[in-house]
Amino acid sequence: MDKEFTNEVHFADRYGLIKAVSCLERILPGPEVETTYLCIGSDLSTGDCFGPLTGTLLKRTGFQNVVGTLDATVHAKNLEACLQQLPKEHFIVAIDATMGHYKKVGTLSFIDGPVRPGAAFDRKLPPVGDASVVFNVAPYGIANFWVLGCASLNKVWQASNLLARAINIVAYRRNKLRAPKCSSINPCGRPLPGTGKLI
Repeated sequence: MDKEFTNEVHFADRYGLIKAVSCLERILPGPEVETTYLCIGSDLSTGDCFGPLTGTLLKRTGFQNVVGTLDATVHAKNLEACLQQLPKEHFIVAIDATMGHYKKVGTLSFIDGPVRPGAAFDRKLPPVGDASVVFNVAPYGIANFWVLGCASLNKVWQASNLLARAINIVAYRRNKLRAPKCSSINPCGRPLPGTGKLI
């Protein structure tokens, strides 16, 4: 997976939010394309709850296009069924926890490509997402399941907050670009009488 990483941000970086917004914008299509965030993980594991925790934070801010929360998790057993329910015309960004090199622990990676859920446990699950964001919660090695469950909740919480804030900022910017342009003559962006055209 390391070869696919395009952009990385450490959760404790002083300028993490600015960098996360920039990284996210690079992997997204144009603002005319609707984006849905698929947050993968389990609420039963500290490290693996990064995805659903991020989804929950997004839902609480009123974000609509998100699948996977602490109340309704997307995991190995229901992943394929959830994929079938995603809007076909939407650009899908998968959000998941990962395990990697110990020097990368605490790093958010923004990938211009899919994520492979369950790779740390050799699960044969389909690649997910047109793009993906993963958070390295713990070093990969022996006893991965135990290590994942003992990951720092504080790191996961801070990374989820950082990513949720970045997603909301990007969504706000994209919504402004999609909004009809107004002018002093036509401040509400309504069609001019008899033309059907906006100024």
